[in-house]
Amino acid sequence: MRRLLSLMTVLAVSLGVLSALSPASAAGRPAAPWVSGQTVTGGSVTVSLDWDYAGPGRYEVLVSTAGPDVYPGDAVQKRVPASPTHADVPGLVPGTTYCYAVTLEGNGGERSCKVTPPASRAVVPTATSTTAATFNLRCGSKSNCNSGWKWKKRQKQVVADIDRMNADIMVFVEGHVAHKYGKKKLWIGKAMAQRGYTLACLTQKGKKRRLYSQTLYVRAGVYDVVDAKHNSTGSRFKRFGDRDHGFCQALLQHRASGKQVAVAAIHLRDGKADGTRQQETAYVVNRVTSAFPGRPTVVLGDFNSHRGLDRRGQTDTPRMVMEGAGFADASDIAAHLTYPFLNSAHAFKTDPPRSSTWPTHVDRIFVSPGITVPSWENIAVLAGGRYATPMASDHNPIKATLYIP
Repeated sequence: MRRLLSLMTVLAVSLGVLSALSPASAAGRPAAPWVSGQTVTGGSVTVSLDWDYAGPGRYEVLVSTAGPDVYPGDAVQKRVPASPTHADVPGLVPGTTYCYAVTLEGNGGERSCKVTPPASRAVVPTATSTTAATFNLRCGSKSNCNSGWKWKKRQKQVVADIDRMNADIMVFVEGHVAHKYGKKKLWIGKAMAQRGYTLACLTQKGKKRRLYSQTLYVRAGVYDVVDAKHNSTGSRFKRFGDRDHGFCQALLQHRASGKQVAVAAIHLRDGKADGTRQQETAYVVNRVTSAFPGRPTVVLGDFNSHRGLDRRGQTDTPRMVMEGAGFADASDIAAHLTYPFLNSAHAFKTDPPRSSTWPTHVDRIFVSPGITVPSWENIAVLAGGRYATPMASDHNPIKATLYIP
């Protein structure tokens, strides 16, 4: 018995030594990191990465340009020592897709990918600094207005999110019934008027019918709407066989700087409809740029598309159209990002859906050449790591600060 105890003691000591020499066996596996900052300096980009703490030990970031289908550890181009939750990765090439994975004592975690901003989008402060936000209210019809959390329970949360957005330019998508719900006619309009906003455009403003599916509001103390009678127009996408989605556009003038800015509120076809979304995006871009040539332009709303579609046998056609016209997604070029890893659409799930490969946002803000973006924010209301209830919508508002040239 004494001999058996001695053998067990030796074995325990040996295992303890082995464990001390090989901490990787006990180390956690880090979750996918996310890009929280991007600084463009000359011909180089420094990316700031954050991730959740996975335990004590030595952390390292693996960097690769091999693409999302190749794990960064299998095609490493750069190794960066890291703290337990953060690393700065310098010396990256502008306009290039990089994938990142964090290791803890050699244990590789999930990877995430993101494109770096082009050198032309290095943040440059201007005399016209403004904020823009988009929010899908999920209240375009009585049926979807009361699916998930009923509208009566969501109203206070919607107002709270409007106050959190607090942007100079505000777009609401799927908001027709939210404007006309029950006896409270123009409910959203009244809430915005109380906060000093003016309605700049809506989807349809015919004499017989006004359609509030997409609306654009501007802070009256910051912007004037230029010749709304002729410039503020909109329509549904009936020409593309799509009666449920549309856009509106307006020309704004910044009161302090005098700078004119063109803005379009947009909601594209949902489902597996890459071709239709491509046509609708091209139509809106052509309409806006033709109506307001030479003006800095912002197109924002629900595009029902994101980079992740490229890994599902589909294509992010709206981005391709926008980039072809010189526009950039604000989340691609922003210097600082808040909650980029949480999907902007969450289907009323209290456990926040998150993406590991690409930032997965159907709610997007595209900006024309010359506009730079110091900050981008996914306005997520969390309590204990879960979405607070009742929830305002099945989408989070998205907000960006813009420097208009």
